[in-house]
Amino acid sequence: MRTGRLSLILVGLALAVIAQTTAVLAQRASDVRLDSAVRSLEMGPREVRADLTVDLHNNTSERRLARLALENTPQGWDVAVWDRFFDFKISEIVVEPPAPGETGPSQSLRLRVDLPDDRPPAGAYSFRLRVTSPDGSVEYDSADYTIVVPEPPASNDSGVSLSVTYPVLRGPSTSQFEFEVVLDNDTGADSSFNLAGDAVDIARQPLTGWEIAFSPSFGQERLISSISVNDSLTERVDVRVSPPRNTPPGDYFVLVRVSDEAGFEAGTLLQITIRGRGEVLASTDTGRLNVEATAGETASAKMRLTNFGTADLVDITLLADAPQGWEVAFDPSTSPPLPVNNQIDIPLTILPAADAIPGDYLITLRANHPDTSDSVELRVTVAQSTIWGWLGIVLVILVIGGLGALFWRLGRR
Repeated sequence: MRTGRLSLILVGLALAVIAQTTAVLAQRASDVRLDSAVRSLEMGPREVRADLTVDLHNNTSERRLARLALENTPQGWDVAVWDRFFDFKISEIVVEPPAPGETGPSQSLRLRVDLPDDRPPAGAYSFRLRVTSPDGSVEYDSADYTIVVPEPPASNDSGVSLSVTYPVLRGPSTSQFEFEVVLDNDTGADSSFNLAGDAVDIARQPLTGWEIAFSPSFGQERLISSISVNDSLTERVDVRVSPPRNTPPGDYFVLVRVSDEAGFEAGTLLQITIRGRGEVLASTDTGRLNVEATAGETASAKMRLTNFGTADLVDITLLADAPQGWEVAFDPSTSPPLPVNNQIDIPLTILPAADAIPGDYLITLRANHPDTSDSVELRVTVAQSTIWGWLGIVLVILVIGGLGALFWRLGRR
């Protein structure tokens, strides 16, 4: 009885060994294929991490359990296979067989390489990734990788830089000046940079009243104070500068600075050349905007021009919009030079039409210059001409005289 049970146990063990051996023999090196397009790369001067794509293909109709092993990794480096989307390392993974009609990879992973805190010397460093069965008895595939570490950046390289294609702009103080600044992130990591700007004069003294705003190159309606830039990439930022309206002509500067929490910072200097521009204000010498006139007779007034700009005004053309049949004349028709913060009075005559009906009329007086213009409306109150009054009196006298003569002649009869 005992002999029979022992025989059964031995037979079972033999069958198990045979099954396991059969399963091992059933796995072949060609069952799983490793596909990795990039096998060698050079990191940036400040780059500390690299990610490579690793694809596994199951060439059978059954799932395979694959083990991922790294060999000869440089000392101190953190090299591992990670999930493609989530941050966790993988040492073994089930590689499913492809579905009918599919040709893509069964599993997509990423090989992540992190340099140690103490950056290694410049050179080429190699290691190997092996894909095997769980017990390592069958090697499915392998790949050799080479990471080139370049020379460290120069000591004066801050890792972030600003560049401007057109750093000098020119215009009047009433303009808004817009610069395009390119921010280059070479810090070795994605970062968010704070943006700041200050206006200074040629002696580097701070200026007040200047407005400095930042906006992305695409979506200029948004104002920003910081911008995120991925490692080894660039972003464009528009810098809009509005000087005070009464800024005198001269050269002014805007210092633009960027900085992040890691201590990286950079700056660039923008120049604005303000050219003078006159600004004319039209009014009358008395401030009154009404004039009394008589139809068919000239009336006098004075148009006052004031220059409150930052440059002299020369050859201001004077024009008038008047009712049909009216005449408005300036003396002279073109004003003499008008210095900054000065004013001049230009005499003018207004001749209403002889048949103008009594009432109020509007005349628009204009001062035109290539850089500036202004106008003022003048109300002209027209009264009937006095000659018609005298004619009326004469007619009345003639009528009365005629009636008196008529009565006298009839009385004699």
